Amino acid sequence: MNFQVQVSKERLDKTLGILKHALERRVTLPILQHVLLEVQDHEMTLKATDMELAFEAVLPVEGRGNRTVAIPGKKFVETVRVYPEGLLTLEWPDTGNRIWLRAKGFNSEHNIQPGEGFPELPKPEAGLPSVVVPSALFRKAINLGSISVSKDATKPALSGVLLHMGRSFIRVVSTDGFRLAVVEVPMETGLEADARIIVPRRALDLLPSSLGDDGQLTLSWDERSLFMDQPGLKFSTRRVTGNYPAYEKVLPSELPRKVIVDREDFLKTLRVVGLKKDDYNKNVRLFFEFPNLRVFFQHPDEGVNQGTISFTGEENPLELAFNIDYLTELLERIPGEEVVYQFKDDVGQGIFMSPSIEDMSFRYILMPVKFANPS
Repeated sequence: MNFQVQVSKERLDKTLGILKHALERRVTLPILQHVLLEVQDHEMTLKATDMELAFEAVLPVEGRGNRTVAIPGKKFVETVRVYPEGLLTLEWPDTGNRIWLRAKGFNSEHNIQPGEGFPELPKPEAGLPSVVVPSALFRKAINLGSISVSKDATKPALSGVLLHMGRSFIRVVSTDGFRLAVVEVPMETGLEADARIIVPRRALDLLPSSLGDDGQLTLSWDERSLFMDQPGLKFSTRRVTGNYPAYEKVLPSELPRKVIVDREDFLKTLRVVGLKKDDYNKNVRLFFEFPNLRVFFQHPDEGVNQGTISFTGEENPLELAFNIDYLTELLERIPGEEVVYQFKDDVGQGIFMSPSIEDMSFRYILMPVKFANPS
């Protein structure tokens, strides 16, 4: 008699949409291009790994019995994605190397292999340090705190994100050497000593889609891996080795002056004036002439683009210049109607922030660019 179980297409598709990220890298072991399916009583456990990332998800199923197989991942993911909504049936005979995926009006046959060749996934040992944080809050912190990750693959530490956890805070930090983003979530972690963990950007890019809106996320770690556990999904990633820069030393302290700009108006204006930018010309000049902000971009061959919007705050004339990409990336990501820039003068670094952010603090530090000749 054939063995079969039924599972929600919506839940299976969503889960495979997360696990597929462990199937994207080229690997030397063919088994790593498979998803492991383990059925036990009324649950199905799915596993995938590329030896850097590892996922384990649990779904409820209708049916009874025990069975473990490895199924080629990419075609299985694509087939589930295009199948109709409702219940899907997985059916395979007691003998043979095929499995059927069935839905109303559709049947798809897939090769399977014994599950014994699938590698064991990393698991946290008992007694490891751990922190519990609300999933939605951590996702928000990652989204903001990872904005300044370096794209230079030759700098592995800077191409990752620092999780700095102390007794009363969790910080998410990123820098590419030109800018610095720091998110701090105030909370009692229960840690006896600070922990600094560099997480690969590839792993952190997956978190917004992997974390739920509700519930708690448990973070634990050893010298090699970071483990993340939430109901129904376990996720681990190999840590980046190396030393992260002492970011605390460059956080400015006294910033008595500030300007406040409408975020959407500022972003639209930067997009327009930035149409003349190229790989070698990216600096935009900001002339604060109360109550107007003149946004000025000049290309040596194509001429000038400029626009004007209003601002509030500092009334003394001020000129600043920044890499336009660093500004637009910030304005596209932060929430709220306004953006605030706090500073001491026009030569030192200042901090961008959003007054609408709650439950955490966010600081985006940029050093102004200086032009040799004024406009």
